Amino acid sequence: MRSYLSVISILFLIPSIVWSQNKVILSEPVLNGLIKKEPPGVQEIEASFLAVKSQQLDKSTLYSARIDGEGSVYRSDERLLNNFDGAVTRSANSYSLGVVKPTPYGVTIGAKAFSGKSTNAFVTDAANAGVSVTLAVDLFQNFLGRRALSDLEKSEMSVKRAELEKVSQLKAYEANIRKLYWALVANNEQYELITNLVATAEQQYKEATRRQRQGVADSGEVARYRSEWTTRKANLLTIGYQKSDLLRSLRELLPDLAGKEIVLAPYSVEKIQSKVLACTAQIGQHNAAPVQYTNYDEIVALLEEERELEEKVARTVGDPTVQLTGEYASVGRDFGAGAAQDNFYSDPRGRRSLGLRVSIPIGGRNADSSEVKERLAKKRYYALAQNNLLKIKAFHQETAKKIELLHEVVKNQRDTNESLSKSLKLSRRKYKQARISLQELISEKDLRLNSQLSEIQTNLTIINSLMDYFSIYGDFPCEFNRI
Repeated sequence: MRSYLSVISILFLIPSIVWSQNKVILSEPVLNGLIKKEPPGVQEIEASFLAVKSQQLDKSTLYSARIDGEGSVYRSDERLLNNFDGAVTRSANSYSLGVVKPTPYGVTIGAKAFSGKSTNAFVTDAANAGVSVTLAVDLFQNFLGRRALSDLEKSEMSVKRAELEKVSQLKAYEANIRKLYWALVANNEQYELITNLVATAEQQYKEATRRQRQGVADSGEVARYRSEWTTRKANLLTIGYQKSDLLRSLRELLPDLAGKEIVLAPYSVEKIQSKVLACTAQIGQHNAAPVQYTNYDEIVALLEEERELEEKVARTVGDPTVQLTGEYASVGRDFGAGAAQDNFYSDPRGRRSLGLRVSIPIGGRNADSSEVKERLAKKRYYALAQNNLLKIKAFHQETAKKIELLHEVVKNQRDTNESLSKSLKLSRRKYKQARISLQELISEKDLRLNSQLSEIQTNLTIINSLMDYFSIYGDFPCEFNRI
């Protein structure tokens, strides 16, 4: 029968045997090192932040200086109506190179150097060369940057918020991995507990079989002991399956564990319980939500600023575009490009222009779009802010209450286990005295086992609650929050 126990132990370790090439002694510091290697989950969080940063950079790029160059060659063989038909240009060349600097204040400044040459019926190789300065001012939609500045500021707020959210998401990712680790610890505690019971049940079954051969035990007693033994073995197999599932989840989150045997590092249950109790006691000392230990209050404040800025931008949708344009050029003219350049240097003449460009949307769709965008911004940011506020306030209150209740549960379970242990000791004596049946004794054993397993599960629930709390209050200063 001992060989059967060996088979069960092997089945319990199937995940590590199948994947085993190297061994990983798993502990929380080891997990921390694996997280720092940026597994896919961490990279996804980083990618989300970079996407927001990229959008902000794209908007900033719109207001960067740029070099604009242009060149064209024109030739025409059109029929002349008479020898004095000057309306037809037979050939023309033009070139320009300049710098344009848009600004978020609704002003665009440009400067360029240009040259050109044309030929018609009257003039051959009439050329010009010069430099010009241009200015365009938005007089309505983006007057003094009321649209662009709001949009840029909103982008900057979004990046700040995304950075805070990244920190919180990384903490939540870490918490999820720690949950799996502590689930493995709880699983190991259950395994050791049931393993001892399997060994005891096997010994009792063998003893009952021996007594049956001696004629002092009946087949019913043997069957009941065998039933107890097989039930414990089934429990052990279930624990082994649960371990396999936990290891699979851990390997999915941390690919560096793939193909490696995972063994838990030594740990002290008493030290763990001491750290957990100290941490929960610290949480209970805060009547109000300790916002100094979370990023979510800052995220809410940034969301409110983003909402106001996006509403400002939304109000400008559908506004008319009114743009004042002006140009001043210093030009030299002569026959031939070289002569035109010489004239520009020796006797440049000024050229001025002033214009107004107006574009007015017609129809009601633009107004509807503006209203919808404004309402969308208000509701979207309000929902995000409320979700974060609930995490800050309700989460602290509910977690503190829940942990307090769970501690009471653990306390009662320990009292129950002590009482059941005493009762079981007495029941064994009664059974030997034939005062109770074997079935009653086995039922009492099952009752104590279930109570012990429940205590382990409740302790795990407390740890999971703490992990959820740390995912919100990532900077909470207790030892159990540091790995």
